[in-house]
Amino acid sequence: MRIFWAAATAAMLVCGAARATEGQLPANGDAAVGIGIICNTPQQAELFVSLRTKGTGPDQAMNAVNAKSHDARACGVAAIAYVRDHTMGTVKMENKLVQIVRISVLAGYNGSGWQRVSNMVQYAVLEGGGEAI
Repeated sequence: MRIFWAAATAAMLVCGAARATEGQLPANGDAAVGIGIICNTPQQAELFVSLRTKGTGPDQAMNAVNAKSHDARACGVAAIAYVRDHTMGTVKMENKLVQIVRISVLAGYNGSGWQRVSNMVQYAVLEGGGEAI
């Protein structure tokens, strides 16, 4: 039950992502809207980030995670409204800090509008969360 691959890509190209101030992420419990990588488990998100830190491209990393998980929708790009729950970890990736964050998905963009989602926990790879040195 993964959300909207093609719609997310289209939304990213047409609308762009709503972003917090550079280097800042929404606080736990704050609703936010964005486009990015979400995964079904924290281990899948960690593997995605690990592959990216080793130089693997985003599409190849996502495909590798999905292949290892035997689930074509284990990780993917999605345009979502979400509430941030808990930060699982912070890692340096391509001279930026990224966080793996447990989120509750509230709605997803389906290509023509937003569709509510209930009881969906995912793990997002979010940029920001501190200063890279």
